[in-house]
Amino acid sequence: MSDLNKRMNATRRWVPCHRRMAIDISIASKSVPSFPLIRTMQLQRVDAARRASSSRIGLTALFLHGYSRVCHEVPELRDIYVALPTPYLYRHPHVVASVTIHRHDEQGNERLIWGRIQSPHQLDIDSVQASVDRFSYGSIDEVFADGLRMEQRPAILRRATWWLLTRCCGRKRAKHVGTFSISSLGQFGALNGHHPLVTTSSLAIGPLDRDGRCDVALICDHRVIDGVLAAKALQRLETLLLELADGLGHSQPLSSAA
Repeated sequence: MSDLNKRMNATRRWVPCHRRMAIDISIASKSVPSFPLIRTMQLQRVDAARRASSSRIGLTALFLHGYSRVCHEVPELRDIYVALPTPYLYRHPHVVASVTIHRHDEQGNERLIWGRIQSPHQLDIDSVQASVDRFSYGSIDEVFADGLRMEQRPAILRRATWWLLTRCCGRKRAKHVGTFSISSLGQFGALNGHHPLVTTSSLAIGPLDRDGRCDVALICDHRVIDGVLAAKALQRLETLLLELADGLGHSQPLSSAA
């Protein structure tokens, strides 16, 4: 009788639109051989500087600015593996950051959206923070218009689009998906150390502890990046974050454009 009751209480429903993009990305990422590398960074100085800043600056904006500069300095981090028709590496001339944001839509559904910023290292920190705020609080219809249109398409068209992007179109993947992505669960006390990857690399930011230590994961496409390069990238990122912290006290807007 208990099994019958369980079956009677069970329900089935179509996959809702707001979950389709996350599912499509999870499926597309299966073709990417990825690995995570984690570095514990000492960011007490960075956290103190951003809190003392006259404008509100989040860690995500600082990481966007810093890692964008790393990718600008290290061209290999802008390489994209293209499998078809013949395997080759496409190098995008610009850094394109994809920011993962958790939102509630107008129907009250919890969902993810992705916002793109070109060359964050060429912007001042306040402008980077303004872009993050727009993705976080702006109208989803405006800041995620392309994604919403994609979600409305039949599954076969969505999967075909992702298949082409992840295998055949380096330039379009960089433009529409990004050369790197970033996400943070630090505010929830967690580190998502190995999430689905459709960019060449992806940063995941953990929480800051009382001593200012922060675990940062860099998830990499192993066809493009090896462990040594990833380790050096994280080391350089920590150095740049400390430099950014020193610059937050300047009266002029901080920019690291090179």
